[in-house]
Amino acid sequence: MTTKIAVFDLDETLIQGDSSVLWTHYLWDKQIINDPQFIAEDSRMMAQYNAGILDMPAYLAFSMQALAGIPTEQVDIWLDDFVNTIILPNIYPAARQCIDDYRQRHIPVIIISATVSFIVKKIAAKLHADFAIGIDMQVINNSYSGTINGIASFKAGKVKRLTQWLSQQRVSDAEIVFYTDSANDLPMCYFADQVITINADPRLAEIAMEQQWTQLQWKI
Repeated sequence: MTTKIAVFDLDETLIQGDSSVLWTHYLWDKQIINDPQFIAEDSRMMAQYNAGILDMPAYLAFSMQALAGIPTEQVDIWLDDFVNTIILPNIYPAARQCIDDYRQRHIPVIIISATVSFIVKKIAAKLHADFAIGIDMQVINNSYSGTINGIASFKAGKVKRLTQWLSQQRVSDAEIVFYTDSANDLPMCYFADQVITINADPRLAEIAMEQQWTQLQWKI
């Protein structure tokens, strides 16, 4: 029996903005980060992400320095505030409706993102997604480190992580509907049975037109 599953990218797909960037600026506003060079370097590396050339392990090794030595419990407190004050106002209303429609039809909803999992899971819970997959970071001495634990859910890694999840759930025949904004997700697009782009970047929009994928524009 075929199991239909709705899989969503997170940043710029379900929310207006990139949660990693928004998180960095939240930490800056709270003066947890106080070095302007950190913000500048973060912006430089995110530009590499948008260009499809980011070295994800290097980026995470850099960005996670902001939380070095901070207990995970404290990070969790900040995350609750961050999601409530910054993320929730930036969730596309159409995204909420789309997820609710799938849930009403008893179709599992997965959010899969190249953002660290402790952020992804918080947001996914607010959206009532059934499962969330992000990049897992090793925890050392009760603090998040800059070392990736397992396979990073980035580019082809998203396909690997989703395949792992399907195996764990004992789903042998899945029909995947995938939503994304980014050409970084082309491996997932080609893996999926149906692709729907949301506010697609130029490269993805061009390929979507060639492949005759549905293209949507969502706004706040």
